[in-house]
Amino acid sequence: MEVVTRNMRQIQAEEARLALIDAASSLFAERGYHDSSVAAIGERAGVSRGLVNHHFGSKENLLTAVIDAHIYEWEHEVVAPAIVDKQGLEALHAIIFAHCELAKQRPGHLLLLYRLMGEALDPRNSLGDAFAAVHKRWREQGKYWWDDGVARGEIDPSIDQDANASLIIGAVRGITFDWLTAPGSFDLDAAYEQFWTMLVAFLKPR
Repeated sequence: MEVVTRNMRQIQAEEARLALIDAASSLFAERGYHDSSVAAIGERAGVSRGLVNHHFGSKENLLTAVIDAHIYEWEHEVVAPAIVDKQGLEALHAIIFAHCELAKQRPGHLLLLYRLMGEALDPRNSLGDAFAAVHKRWREQGKYWWDDGVARGEIDPSIDQDANASLIIGAVRGITFDWLTAPGSFDLDAAYEQFWTMLVAFLKPR
């Protein structure tokens, strides 16, 4: 009976933790990090504000958990299935167009990240460091497919991989940001296709 009770407590604790991450995610997307109080997060989650500190220690630690949860979702639920058995440019194409699908199917995910990225420009918080670490990891992960594309003769070896990774990240982020802020103003799929055509032409061995 004691084991059952302990397991139930663990389940309830995990449910409360996930509810706080979901509540914080929605509030951060609506109001931003600084304008979302701990009390409001607890109220949105349907729990006491004290549980934020109990589970995360601080509002900033909760913010880190929110970012980690959304990045994990992107990397493991969106990108990973898209690149199975793909290499070189084919894998790069799958990653880029997975971002397009994410914008269409889970726009709230990107709205949250874009709002937090805007706040990351404020030197008073650690958001900038958090996103810098994510971008560094993405560039490092992309190097495998980049090197494979070079080996296959699909990518010019003289092109700087780090610079090009920043170009791709900035381009797809800019396209979806424009689309999310001005819904219906252009065809998202067509914009991605045009970007891909331009990118392949640039990457082609000279």
